Amino acid sequence: MTRAWDDIRSAGADAVAIFQYRAESTRNFCHHRKIPFDCLGDPAKQAYDAVGLGRGKRREYLGAKAVKGWFRVARSGAVIGIPHGDIALRPATFVVRPGGEVVLAHYNEDSTDNPKVEWLLEAVRAAAEPGGALSR
Repeated sequence: MTRAWDDIRSAGADAVAIFQYRAESTRNFCHHRKIPFDCLGDPAKQAYDAVGLGRGKRREYLGAKAVKGWFRVARSGAVIGIPHGDIALRPATFVVRPGGEVVLAHYNEDSTDNPKVEWLLEAVRAAAEPGGALSR
């Protein structure tokens, strides 16, 4: 998402990343990786609970599919660090229209299963239009 930040902003969106870490750890993580949007710490995992994010099975974060994804992500130049916190906690991505309507909810199948940028941009554009919807 960082690489597409200019496109996301041009489409009229903003972003926030929520991590299960305390504020200082979250700030350091995002600063080190030069993440251009706000990063918030949620060590009590209230945001995770609010959107129904649970813990995945071992194969989701240590299985062959996840390991292949890590290599794919590393080849793209992304920084992969040593995981901290609850590594079984599933990540997700949401696009929310002003007013709170969820236009896109992508619950990752594993830690590397992030939605394609094109799909995010389509959702952002749909969210910017009253009554706009995804074509999927």
